[in-house]
Amino acid sequence: MGRLRNAWNALRGYAAAQDQRASAWAPSGGSANAEVGIAAATVARRARDAVRNDPYASRIVDLWTGNAIGAGITTRWPDDAHGRAWQYWAESTACDAEGRQDLYGLQALVMRAVVESGECFVRFLMVPPSPANPIGLRLQVLESDHLDTARNGMVEGAPTIQGIALGEAGEPTGYWLHRVHPGAAWILPGATWQSSQRVPAADVLHIYRKRRPGQLRDVSWLAPVLLRLRDLGDYEAALLMKAKIEACLAAVVSEEGDEALTGAATGLLRDAQGRAVESFEPGMILYRRGMGSVEVVNPSGGGSHAAFARRALEAAAVGAGLTYDQVSGDLTQANYSSLRAGKIEFRRLCEQVQYGMLIPMLVRPIAERFHAQGALLGLWGAEMPDGVSHVPPAHEMIDPLKDTTALIAQVRAGFVPQPEAAGAFGYDFRAAVEMIREANALLDEAGLALDTDPRRVAKSGAAQDAAQIAAIEIAATGAAASAGQNAATS
Repeated sequence: MGRLRNAWNALRGYAAAQDQRASAWAPSGGSANAEVGIAAATVARRARDAVRNDPYASRIVDLWTGNAIGAGITTRWPDDAHGRAWQYWAESTACDAEGRQDLYGLQALVMRAVVESGECFVRFLMVPPSPANPIGLRLQVLESDHLDTARNGMVEGAPTIQGIALGEAGEPTGYWLHRVHPGAAWILPGATWQSSQRVPAADVLHIYRKRRPGQLRDVSWLAPVLLRLRDLGDYEAALLMKAKIEACLAAVVSEEGDEALTGAATGLLRDAQGRAVESFEPGMILYRRGMGSVEVVNPSGGGSHAAFARRALEAAAVGAGLTYDQVSGDLTQANYSSLRAGKIEFRRLCEQVQYGMLIPMLVRPIAERFHAQGALLGLWGAEMPDGVSHVPPAHEMIDPLKDTTALIAQVRAGFVPQPEAAGAFGYDFRAAVEMIREANALLDEAGLALDTDPRRVAKSGAAQDAAQIAAIEIAATGAAASAGQNAATS
């Protein structure tokens, strides 16, 4: 009894656990998979409807896609064999099973589906190598609805939860996928609406944001904000209807006497011809039997809803992980400090999505499968080369002059390595060095000395020391001679 009393007293110390103020608060105690399984399909349908019809929901999806993917998360290979093959494959539509987009367009499509529906699947499809696709690898992007969530329990000897077959440690070993989207209006030959097939996990990428341990799926990122956005839309629609009704009436004339109008009861509104009014039009003059008067309708106005709309959009932005100015487009009260503070927090969250979801679940597995397929075809060795990097798009600077000055100071002080500084702009450091070397060689060959060339012009605009310039030229000549010898040897 003493232990129970102590536990009860400890529980009473938390206001959120007390019954007086939270009597109607009865949260579910289900696991992550149980709660997602119940809500995912409904929330996804509502989120897609909101994206189709609500401008702010559509904006949220666009913002996450534009910031997390941008022009694409690029993969840098340390050797020319991989680099050339990757560039040819990734920057062509041959990598798309539908032949419509390149790899970076597929990345954006996957990100849109993850934000909108909570998850997305990418299936590896193997085809015979061809000049258009020398690797023989294609990617098929599938919506979350392709997962056959009705498959539960022991299915073909494997424990299965919501269409995901699991191994001994709870890792996915296969996915039950419909060949045709369940909501499609047509069907492939040989398939049925209920048919699904198990695809090995090695051939499927499941991209979603993992928020709880053991979580196998996720719901739409719009789930916390859908009701607020809908309430805002309903409120604005009610204000618009009120304004339309107020704009329709112009005056109401009350006439004396029984012979004024032939009508039913006093107060019934009729037009000049004595017909009962069933709809309103702008500029109408209505008549009724009464004491004899003319009342001019003066619309009261819909009132300002700016405060309500701002609060609703602020809550929607916070729930979606964005800032108010991003979602609303309202920059009237923004300044450099507020924008920078908001963007710093958003960029941290965006990097968490990039390095915690997109790269390990999408970008890196595609690169590994690309390498494995090329190794099977004898294009390179079986071992994955060292130094493969995946570079997300650069974030735009709020104030380029201030931000660049601060970055230069950090690099010069040794707080930020120069490769990291180049990566902040979306460049791979090795590729950036090679581009700078080529540019300098072209300038030297043309006999040009630009004031942006720190080898010849100082920051102040004055020419660099003659001895320093001579040393640079000697080093450049030696590097060119060494490159020529290496080329002749090879």
